[in-house]
Amino acid sequence: MEYLEKIKPAYVDLLMPLKRWKILDVKALKDAAEYSGSFSGFYKIVAKLEKNLLLDSFTNSWSNEKFVYLSPNGLKALGENERGLGINRDTRFHDSIVSKVARFFAGYPFVKGVYLDFQIKDAFPLLERVPDCLLVGALKSPFKMAIEVELTQKSQERVTQILKTYSDSKVVNQILYITDKQSIFDAYKEYFNQKGGELIKEKFLFLLAKDLSKGRCDLKNEPVYFKGRMTTLSEIFAVSMQR
Repeated sequence: MEYLEKIKPAYVDLLMPLKRWKILDVKALKDAAEYSGSFSGFYKIVAKLEKNLLLDSFTNSWSNEKFVYLSPNGLKALGENERGLGINRDTRFHDSIVSKVARFFAGYPFVKGVYLDFQIKDAFPLLERVPDCLLVGALKSPFKMAIEVELTQKSQERVTQILKTYSDSKVVNQILYITDKQSIFDAYKEYFNQKGGELIKEKFLFLLAKDLSKGRCDLKNEPVYFKGRMTTLSEIFAVSMQR
């Protein structure tokens, strides 16, 4: 490949975190790659990697963050194929938000593992539905929490079907829906409450983060609908750790 003639091997090594997180903003990639130089210097390296077709990118117009992900050539350079790690341009904005959410939860000490969609099938072959992200951890007891990031609204029939699948799941203990739109938050709550006794109610949490796309929200303190009342993840986790 031509990049071998133009790119330092150490620069290619800076791409390794993308095998874990799939898509990252430039600052997050710098931190994850443990690059000790300046941000401007790192940005120039990213630009060179992109020019040599190892990276592709887009800018989140809401937060003005540049997100980067591996191109087909970048995947080959790291010895990967496109199964799972390849980014679809139609879903890359959603994938970038999921990556941020996953890394947020990875910072909790009681979260022992964070899996993105492309990692879940192999790690949990018995899971009835592949969510956007899966957390594995332990508070008073071990848990597995599925996370669904909803930026566009699904039909009531589809949402109801998914809720029932999660309710019946033998693998996941909790399901956290995250959205940035009041309309989706209200609709999903309504669909959920309409199911009455058909669902295991304590499995489900619905979180509204209006600035999710802008990258300015603090998920642990955003409003959450859980067990018929409004609360926050901070309160839920604090109570769980006290039990």
